[in-house]
Amino acid sequence: MILGPDRVIACPHCGFLARQHTLISGNTFGAILWSDGKREAPMLPEFPAVAKCHGCKRFYWVNGAEVKGEIELFGDKSKHVPKEWECAEPIEHLTIDEYIEALDSGVGTDVEKQRYLRVHFWWAVNDIVRGDSNAQIPTRYLQELKENLGRLSALLDERDPKDKIMKAEIARETGDFAQAVHLLGDVPANFRWVADKIMELSKKKNSSVTQLRPD
Repeated sequence: MILGPDRVIACPHCGFLARQHTLISGNTFGAILWSDGKREAPMLPEFPAVAKCHGCKRFYWVNGAEVKGEIELFGDKSKHVPKEWECAEPIEHLTIDEYIEALDSGVGTDVEKQRYLRVHFWWAVNDIVRGDSNAQIPTRYLQELKENLGRLSALLDERDPKDKIMKAEIARETGDFAQAVHLLGDVPANFRWVADKIMELSKKKNSSVTQLRPD
């Protein structure tokens, strides 16, 4: 993994500065794939696409923000960097509550943005129990999660194999095991091993997010 320079970006609403990490190159060595589609790859991190401004507290999409400049992490340190750039805080992934707030704010203005927010909200809730069989999702998030998954499922296109598998995983995690098995019955060969793993979990009536490993 080779990190790139930090981009200094300005909130489109108020101009407050933030630092956006970048990556020159990475790889998937040591990556873990989960049944909800999340991939944890230490050498290929996913940087946030949406941010909550530390100034005005409003949400914005990172790729729509003005880039003010860059801060080199390595190399020539003699290059002048404005103090306000150095003090800018890095953009972090939203918290569960912030994803709820972002969805309620209307920042998801099209299908792809809605999908991003709803998938990442799902992942953030699942992170509470991911890999920990003794953990439980707090009651206050269960209804929000159920409603989110229903709306996310409606955005997915069953003609796309990846969407079809995600739709089946949503059915499995919400306890509709028969629907999950039905959806996974006709998946192309190159997606088959993932579909088979989720189908096996569905037949066992297991609704927990699970790490997937090829045989």
